[in-house]
Amino acid sequence: MSIRIRIAVASLASLAAAVPVSAQVVLNEVMPAPGTDWNQTGSYSSQDDEWIELLCLGPSGVDEWIVGDGSGGAATPRFAVGDTLQTDEILFVTGELASDWESANGFPSVGLSLNNSSDAVYLFQVAGGATTLVDSLVWSGSTADVSVGRLPDGVGSWTDFDALSPGGSGAQPTPGGPNGGPATPKILSTSVSPAFPSSADTVTVQTTAGDTDGIASCSLELIVDGGAPQAIAMAPASGVPTLGTWEAALGPFPGGSELSLVVTVNDGSLIAATNPILVTVTAAGSAVAINEMLADPPAGLDGDANGDGVRDTADDEFVEIMNRSAGPVDLTGWEIRDATSQRHVFASGPVLQAGEMFVVFGGGSPTGIPAGADVASSGGLSLNNTADSVQLVDGGGVIQDAHTYGSEANADQSLIRVPDGTGAWTRPGDQGFGWAFSPGAANVGTTSITSTSWSRVKALYRD
Repeated sequence: MSIRIRIAVASLASLAAAVPVSAQVVLNEVMPAPGTDWNQTGSYSSQDDEWIELLCLGPSGVDEWIVGDGSGGAATPRFAVGDTLQTDEILFVTGELASDWESANGFPSVGLSLNNSSDAVYLFQVAGGATTLVDSLVWSGSTADVSVGRLPDGVGSWTDFDALSPGGSGAQPTPGGPNGGPATPKILSTSVSPAFPSSADTVTVQTTAGDTDGIASCSLELIVDGGAPQAIAMAPASGVPTLGTWEAALGPFPGGSELSLVVTVNDGSLIAATNPILVTVTAAGSAVAINEMLADPPAGLDGDANGDGVRDTADDEFVEIMNRSAGPVDLTGWEIRDATSQRHVFASGPVLQAGEMFVVFGGGSPTGIPAGADVASSGGLSLNNTADSVQLVDGGGVIQDAHTYGSEANADQSLIRVPDGTGAWTRPGDQGFGWAFSPGAANVGTTSITSTSWSRVKALYRD
């Protein structure tokens, strides 16, 4: 159940005694929790895509109008305008524009800095040497891509703008335009399955979207390896035109292919589109696979995965790979990457024999590991506990294996394949195993030792 924005406009008397009875410029609409590319730059940013609207109800003269948020008010302005605004003119201010203003005026470049869970926006007027609060908006929760605005513009009560909400206003966010206008289609989610398809896989693209006017069509633009765009119609899979799911099946594609996918929904007059979704196709039946990874080492010596006698949240992270082919594989030039960066390069070897494993730790001095081991050449693996993507890339730049995980990794235990090398991803605890991780050892058939006894066994190698 999503948290709805709850609006509580503080009484003017409680905020400032000098608040004018009728302000010339007011807050008109606010987007605290953007989930898409509202400033139309081609990429989403949680900071840059926040936005607010100011509406001029009457001639503003040349007074300065300052926007501040709940953390600093007028003392920490996020944006200011000193131009003359015309009656009924709407000023649309994005987080990106606010960042530029802050940089130019000697403030930290943090944009509008709207907190999703609870925050406030204040509008101040600077005139005659006095700074006066003229409008404000306070909220205690927010939902992605749901704005709050006055209906009717400038003078009405604050209303959630999300046409798909039961009992809602029937209006969608209208950045830079009059509130309460026609509902634009809203894309609620888009997924690609599998996230890292192999050259043997069919790629399924699925999107869920809705519109009070109904979705007339849903289409997919596909670009392969930077080539010409291909338009592909997506078919209804479930639901109804006002809220349903559409999908399309693509491929297979050769290993190493780079796919760019953009989903567009149309209600017959208005459209909405996703940002480009980039997908890399891995090699089918790759010889070497990721077999185990630890992003969240347990506390204390129980988390000393590398066996050097010290538990370290970074050094004891590891990625274990396995040669699941029938012959040797030279790893020279191969890499381990996560979602943001290259983390390890196998500069020279090793050559893994059939069934052999190799473990790369975040750091430290790996000791007592029953397989070859090394530490990340970049200085760390930097595996995010709650969401990341680990890729194994060969010397030619082709992703040979990859696994994307979420909060399941934040559990004081590793993620493992069962059976080794080829099985589905799971966790030791989910399989009833008595250990939290087993770097360099088989996941199936590993003795039921606890992480504490595992550390003690490896300590023998240090004595």
